[in-house]
Amino acid sequence: MVNSKKVNAKNRRQSTSEPRPKWTIMIYLAGDNNLTANCISVMQELEAAHPSKDVEVLACFDSNTPRPKGSRYLQVNRRLAFKNSVDWAIHNDLIPPDDRGHSIITPSFCLEDSNNKAPAPVSPAVAAEGLSRFICWAMDNHPADRYMLITYGHGGAVAGQTFLAKDNPASFLTLTEFGKVLAKYFGRKDGKPQLDILACDNCVMNGLETAYEIREQVDHMLGSQGLMLAVGWPYEKIINAIVDDPRQETKEVAGKILEACARNLLDFALMDRSSEQAVCDLTKLEDKNNIIAAVGKLAQTLTAGLQFEPKKTEPNKGELALSYPAICDAVKLARLEAQAFWGEVFVDLYDFCERLMWKCDQLVLASASVLKELGGGVQTDYAPEQFRNTEQIQKLKDIANDCKAVMVEVQRMVFSSYYIGADLQYSHGLSVYFPWTLTEKPYTFEPVNHGRDVKLLTAFEIYKRYKFAEPSAWAAFLEQFFRATLRKVRRADREFEVRADSESADLGLINFSVTDTSDAVAINLQKSSSDVGKDDDCACSPIKNYPRRNYLAPADCARRTDQAGKMKRGAKGQEPVSYLGWNVRGLVAKVITPSETGAKGPKKTRAASKHRRYAS
Repeated sequence: MVNSKKVNAKNRRQSTSEPRPKWTIMIYLAGDNNLTANCISVMQELEAAHPSKDVEVLACFDSNTPRPKGSRYLQVNRRLAFKNSVDWAIHNDLIPPDDRGHSIITPSFCLEDSNNKAPAPVSPAVAAEGLSRFICWAMDNHPADRYMLITYGHGGAVAGQTFLAKDNPASFLTLTEFGKVLAKYFGRKDGKPQLDILACDNCVMNGLETAYEIREQVDHMLGSQGLMLAVGWPYEKIINAIVDDPRQETKEVAGKILEACARNLLDFALMDRSSEQAVCDLTKLEDKNNIIAAVGKLAQTLTAGLQFEPKKTEPNKGELALSYPAICDAVKLARLEAQAFWGEVFVDLYDFCERLMWKCDQLVLASASVLKELGGGVQTDYAPEQFRNTEQIQKLKDIANDCKAVMVEVQRMVFSSYYIGADLQYSHGLSVYFPWTLTEKPYTFEPVNHGRDVKLLTAFEIYKRYKFAEPSAWAAFLEQFFRATLRKVRRADREFEVRADSESADLGLINFSVTDTSDAVAINLQKSSSDVGKDDDCACSPIKNYPRRNYLAPADCARRTDQAGKMKRGAKGQEPVSYLGWNVRGLVAKVITPSETGAKGPKKTRAASKHRRYAS
């Protein structure tokens, strides 16, 4: 074994004039949980990759052994440096390296030291410290021109407690802690190197909250808005794509990684498994007019459209009602139809804005159509000033314009993306936190009074602390949305009858009255047995009515049954629908039918022949 405390590759390179590698790729395998076996598979893929002096591949592996033993750091591709049969250099991080300036937060695994002191206590920050120490070791001993960090493990950094989770001792990273770890070692403004690529092989990481939290340390972020497969990415192909041309631009490297992932995940579509991933350019957040400003303007406009005012029918009773119920309905319908992830907790930002813009447009046209039928001479594409300047119409137009601005910024920031399968066909690469109701779980217990007590924080309270929450005004919008869509407490049964008042009698509107005005006692009806430890499991059916393999909209039927080939592939608006249920286009079409240009013209590769079956 090689003692990592004695190794100083930086000084060795300086003394021997050994050139710096073009890339140092750090792979953090959070396997101290149910992913240990999968981490071994990842390392086997890394071993199969081509070695190169220009690409240093380092892995940190923490397994779920019966007793916590710390991590092992592996130099995966240093076979060129050894003349014997040893493939990897292994560095044990089993005790705190006190000579590197780290605060000793993780436990010492020695039984006792020379002074007969007890081992250091376990801290809740074990997961953050483990990642920090690995990056520190990699940066100290293996400096390079460019850096990539790949995180493999459980996801859920935003409003969750599972990101890079460890079982023994129990620990996880919050989004704020993750940002702080990266800020210790990266950040151009602080005179540190920049993390060129952050690739998250974790669930639900490609969100606007994550991007904004790490914007000053990371240039490109690659990941998924939804679930990831436990088998992980095709790491051999990912490393080889970089080894083949280490001097290519960082943007091209990120694109090659995305292509390798798309080609690999395409096979899982045979089991009806949908997937999507994207690369986001975080340098766009440095622009004055960026996506945060656009989202902030939309959030403020939506918040104003969901305001309350005294009820017009009974203004003296102090009861409040929505000023613009139609706007609230438009937001709810857009949220319902939009692409969602992680059990309806996150929503695709572009698709939500597209749906909301469409709903606002339809409301304006519907109002104009009513005026036309009443004989006002109003056309669907024209409205007189009196109609155009009403408060509700103006707000709908403002919301639509703000949605369009957000969509433009999403397209600027997400420079490459793909989707496979029906369930995620409306993905565009960047999500935002948008639950249907005010979330409480998972709870966080924060030490207060110098550690003598703890304070319970809900998931939404944690969310409001993110760097993204205030400048985007998104947390304030969510609070207003939860309030505007909350139903009243059921107090009694109601009776319904046709209104008798002269103003509405001709319209045939239904009136209702409460038979008993006494308040009902609020009780919890979720428990159906004497077991009060947890709620009953809810097997909820899918709520998204998306076209699937054997379920297409009537407008798509002709494209689906076009056996004679009358609709040519590539014709605008007439792309054929594949038997797997999605249009083969963009990045997915590229990885299905890649080609090599030679002297005799294009030549299909083995990958092309292997995956051609999906395009039929």
